[in-house]
Amino acid sequence: MIDKKIFFTLLTSTTISGFIVICTAAQSLRTVKTRAKAPPIVEEVELTPYVLKKYNNTLGVFRGDYESPYKVLDCDFSLLAEADIEALTKGIAVETEAELNSLIEDFTS
Repeated sequence: MIDKKIFFTLLTSTTISGFIVICTAAQSLRTVKTRAKAPPIVEEVELTPYVLKKYNNTLGVFRGDYESPYKVLDCDFSLLAEADIEALTKGIAVETEAELNSLIEDFTS
């Protein structure tokens, strides 16, 4: 009698444990499939470089190929070297905002 109770208790606990393992595996598989189907959520990042350029005797900061600057800064071009003025006339492209801030600091201070 006691042997039957132990056997059925073990059988019941094994069945319940197996059911839990199967459900957990199925949920994990569903999560993986859902992530594979959904496009990744990416913060919108400006992929085009910044361009620092001479603009109407001021310093203009452009984004990518835009014709008008999104930021205009005062710059005393008489204090700059001829090579710097030529580079700014053509435009200096940088990839990150940190590089842009460093260039702005170099030319405006």
